[in-house]
Amino acid sequence: MYDAIIVGGGPAGLAAAQALGRSLRTTLLLDAGEPRNAPASHMHNFITRDGTPPAEFRRIARDELSRYDTVELRDTAATDIAALPEGSFAATLAGGEIVHGRKVLLATGVVDEQPPIEGIAELWGRGVYHCPYCHGYEVRGMPLAVLGGSPAAVHLALHLRHLSDDVALCTHGDTLDT
Repeated sequence: MYDAIIVGGGPAGLAAAQALGRSLRTTLLLDAGEPRNAPASHMHNFITRDGTPPAEFRRIARDELSRYDTVELRDTAATDIAALPEGSFAATLAGGEIVHGRKVLLATGVVDEQPPIEGIAELWGRGVYHCPYCHGYEVRGMPLAVLGGSPAAVHLALHLRHLSDDVALCTHGDTLDT
């Protein structure tokens, strides 16, 4: 039985695995290999790794984790997690294997829901961005557009004014309440 099973091999899961490994906790890190930032050419806002390609960051972090004998990495997904009566957990892996842990840490991040617009998937992370904190510096001073007709889109458009004097809100047919 592992002390901890971490579901998610992105920055949060990798950092948690390092902390647990340094504490000599037996840890299983499960990585389905579907990072949110995969389409981006560089990642930002991660101290000492600003501008690093996501795959390079992952390689470096995994290399650092290899120093800790108590940390095991598996390139697989957890398909189910069940709490057991005695307080531990059973995780079913994609291949059907069941592993047990005293604790489970979910570090799965988020999945971006792209609008159903032709061509947007090919530009995701390469001209179409989801986060002004991750990509705003690189597009500062350029014309920017926000897609959406919700109050959150209006808020984002106003927020982006500190990055550019040329910000457009494209409602995609939605009507804004005034």
